[in-house]
Amino acid sequence: MPFKVKERSETKTPQEPAEKEKRTINNKKQPGLWDGKPEPIDFVAPSVVKELLPADISDGVVVGEYMVEIGGTSTFKRYYRSFFAEIMSGNTWAGMLDDLARGNFGDGDIDIAIHVRPSSNDIELQELGRRLKGLLSDMALEGDPSKVDTMRDEVNDIKIRQKKLRREIERSFKTSIQVIASGTDLKSFKMYCNALIKRFAGKSIYLRPADGKQLEALQTIIPISPPQQIYKEHFVTLESSNLADLFPFAQGGITHKTGVILGIDGLGRPVYFDQWHPALPCQHMIILGRSGAGKTYTTQVIMHRSMHIGRHIAVVDWKGEHKEWFMLCGLPYIEFSEKSPNRINPYDVEISTDVDGTRYIDIESASNNVQALVFKMIATYDRKALTGRVKVYIGEAIRKQYADAGITKDPKSLYQAAISSSNISTTRKRAMPELGGLYKHMEQSDLEEVRQAAELLKPFTHHGTSPSYSIFDGQSTVELKGFPGYGFAVNRLDKDIMRPIGLTAIAMWLNENFAKADVSQEKIIVIEEAQNILDDPDVGGPFAEAAYREFRATNTGMCAVTQGLEVLRRSNAGIAAIKNSPIKIIGKQEDIDIQVISDELRLSEGEAGFLLRAKKGEVIMRIEDESDIVYIQASDLEHVMFTTNPNDPAFWQRKEMLKAKLGQESLQMVPLDVGQEEV
Repeated sequence: MPFKVKERSETKTPQEPAEKEKRTINNKKQPGLWDGKPEPIDFVAPSVVKELLPADISDGVVVGEYMVEIGGTSTFKRYYRSFFAEIMSGNTWAGMLDDLARGNFGDGDIDIAIHVRPSSNDIELQELGRRLKGLLSDMALEGDPSKVDTMRDEVNDIKIRQKKLRREIERSFKTSIQVIASGTDLKSFKMYCNALIKRFAGKSIYLRPADGKQLEALQTIIPISPPQQIYKEHFVTLESSNLADLFPFAQGGITHKTGVILGIDGLGRPVYFDQWHPALPCQHMIILGRSGAGKTYTTQVIMHRSMHIGRHIAVVDWKGEHKEWFMLCGLPYIEFSEKSPNRINPYDVEISTDVDGTRYIDIESASNNVQALVFKMIATYDRKALTGRVKVYIGEAIRKQYADAGITKDPKSLYQAAISSSNISTTRKRAMPELGGLYKHMEQSDLEEVRQAAELLKPFTHHGTSPSYSIFDGQSTVELKGFPGYGFAVNRLDKDIMRPIGLTAIAMWLNENFAKADVSQEKIIVIEEAQNILDDPDVGGPFAEAAYREFRATNTGMCAVTQGLEVLRRSNAGIAAIKNSPIKIIGKQEDIDIQVISDELRLSEGEAGFLLRAKKGEVIMRIEDESDIVYIQASDLEHVMFTTNPNDPAFWQRKEMLKAKLGQESLQMVPLDVGQEEV
């Protein structure tokens, strides 16, 4: 048949150049994080184990170095080279091997094995004594002053080491640092090894390949292989403190020793977390995790314990999940809806304090926030109505509203005097502008496009016919004073239109009335489902500008809670949140998202694997360049307050506690009958 003849004519034999080229191209790229990961069976029962010589050829490429080829299951073959590190700088420093552990040198992987053998302090003191005698003798004969200075420095170092060993301040250990590089494409792997050697030679750490003994060196790190001898020249004597410097997590993962305890690490040690740690550039953080990963539970532990050490918190609650524990703690929890008596005015302003102590009202920041909210309201119905002239008109109209209300940059302009007698004078805040006033201002404009935009704003004011949409038009009835925590819920608002608007309005209002209220007070603002703000083209930029630029100056930390990192990376505001949040708490992730998170947050392969199998309440906490696996642990009472699992008896225990508390409060509000004695 013609079809068969055509198929045979295009088929190449394995010896033809086209097929060889195709196979080379397919093997060039290093597999992804999980595609090329060696499995246990690759070491237990590999299909091929071959020690390659420099003159050998593999995949059509001259090997050029001593290495080991092992046949795998996930990939056809993998190449390995072992190196032993020689430290020539004469000293060690904390984290000196961190770059080596990350292995960011190209297409390849790195494993590190540190072989440690206890050494006798007496023997080490004898060796140091012989070295000291030799140096003193050489110094007496040396005529070059620079060499004499170098030897004198070494003499002083030896004397310090002798002192520490004699007093048993330090212990000595014979230590060998073995580095195992591996890759699936030979050409890329050779480049990877060359980059690795050059990078660490610049740090005076020379990686000596185990040429001629590559297979034996590889076997030393495999637990099931017979014990292999590591040659004496690969060992160096190090004291305890020097040995600790070699480990990436030598200081126990997170080095915070202040703040709150979140849980325990893999060794059962308590993990401290302090948003105001002196080493941090700011207090912002992001909490990530898929649905059911325990984001809310972790957030509640942080908020509850932060209040106990004197910090104030405010949470914008997207789903209403914080209501019951707020009520049990006796904290204000405001649910916004058409029937709610509580209102907040987006125009509200507070007095700010500059770094030099100057007090002022930031009219420009407040105007930008209101402007962004109005843009969002209008764009809900028709984004095309926001022409350039309309935007300019709205910005100028908002600023004119403040001026007409008598509010300027002067803090005194925020208040009006109310004199009750010739001897007593009281003050109270001026009435703030309102959204309804902006609508009337736009409605009377000479520009047709502004009047059309005004009709789109009208439903969100009292001039419209939708009371549930106009809840942010009017004077505020909320004043934040006297409590360590406040909850603001938007779950009763319309999900498609008013809930995102409410989330934005409350978050921006908190910037003016919570963050700026008391600069000396440490405060945390928690935004649930923060992507609804950061990903918004109208309000994302102004909010990110206010939160990640101004919050630090007001002693406030922003906590953005969201399901995935990819939703934040879609916008400049989201990217700003990632870059300006030194604290990241990551819960369980999906396979499809793990590569993006690993690359963005520089997670190790072990950390990435942990996030794929993590259970609820198991997280990785990354603070700048430190990270640790944390098992969130709540107290018995906290668990009762926080759990959302209806199959958990603690869930129903909380319901009973809440009924008892609300019943007792209602009894206290019942007026006493005439003649009844108060108990």
